[in-house]
Amino acid sequence: MIKIGIIGAGYWGPNLIRNFNSHPECEVCIVSDLSEGRLQFIKKNYPDIITTVSSQDIINSDDIDAVVIATPVNTHKDLGIKCLNSGKHVFIEKPLADSYLDAVELRDLSLHKGLILAVGHIFQFSSAVKAIKKFIDSGNLGEVYHFSATRINLGPPKTTVDVIWDLGPHDLSILLYLFNELPKNVISKGNSYWWNGIIDNAHILLNFESGKSASIFLSWLSSNKTREILIFGEKGNIVYDETKPIENRVTFYDKGVDSRINAKDNDVVNLHYGKGEVITLKLEEIEPLFSEVDAFVKAILSNCQPINDGNIGCEVVRILETSSSSIKSVN
Repeated sequence: MIKIGIIGAGYWGPNLIRNFNSHPECEVCIVSDLSEGRLQFIKKNYPDIITTVSSQDIINSDDIDAVVIATPVNTHKDLGIKCLNSGKHVFIEKPLADSYLDAVELRDLSLHKGLILAVGHIFQFSSAVKAIKKFIDSGNLGEVYHFSATRINLGPPKTTVDVIWDLGPHDLSILLYLFNELPKNVISKGNSYWWNGIIDNAHILLNFESGKSASIFLSWLSSNKTREILIFGEKGNIVYDETKPIENRVTFYDKGVDSRINAKDNDVVNLHYGKGEVITLKLEEIEPLFSEVDAFVKAILSNCQPINDGNIGCEVVRILETSSSSIKSVN
C-alpha cells in the first residue's frame, strides 16, 4: 500500500484526494493546506485523513511514500525539491515549474534519486486523446500535417499566472504526446484586455523539423467554454470537442471528394466537393484523473517512467517560457 500525502486542498485538491483515496493500492494519510477552512472541508468528508497547515509535516514523515503537490506554480520547485530530497516520489500539478531551469532541476533530481516525478497533464490520460493517439499511430490519418487547438473559458478569480501558463499546458502536453516531437521554433502573440496587464488572450504558433505545424488559441474572454482540437492529415482530419457527449466527442472525416481538382475547361461534369466517410471513434468511459493516478501508482510499483514524466513536463515549461518571451519581445 502506497502512503500518500497531499499538499494543497484548494480547487483541484479534493479531486486528487478522492481519486488517490479510491485507488486500491493507495492510502491518503495526510493533507496540508494553509487555509483552515479547506482543512475543515477535507476533515468533514474524510474523517480518517490527518490534516495540517504545515506541508513540512508531510515532507518530514517517514510513513509517506509519495507526495502530491497541488499548490500555486511558484511554490512547485521548493516543495518538489524538499519532497525528493526526503526520498519521496512526487506528483506535481501542471505546470511543473514556473521556469525551465527550475523544471530541469526537479527532473534531474528525481532521476538522480531514482524517484518517480509525474506532472498533472491530465489530458494525456483522457480516453479521447488516447484514442486519437492510437488512430494516428496506426496510420489511419496518414502523414500528419497540422494541429489546431482552441481553449476558452473565464479566468480564475485569483491568479498568479497568465492565460498561457494557466491553459497552455493542457494543449501543449496533448500536442507533444501526439506528435512525439519537439518544436524547432515557437512564436506567440498576446494581449491584455480584461486583466490589467496580465495576458488574457494569446495565440501560439509552433513549427517542427518534420514539417508539421501547430496553432493554439487560448483566451479568458468568454464564459462560453470551448475545448476543440482539429488535426489535419494526409487521409483526412480529426475533430475532438471535449464539450460534447462521449459518444460523439471524436470524429474522423476522410478527405472526401472534390471534382474541381484538375477539372478541365471542357469537362462536362458537375463541379462539387463534399465529405466522404465519417467515423466516430469509440471511447472508454473512465475518469481521466483516475487513469492518471493509476499510471503514477504503477510507475512507482514498477519503477518505470510514466508518459507524463519530468521530460515532457520540462518541455511544456520550455514552450510556455518561450511563448511568454515572444510576447514580451513584440509588446
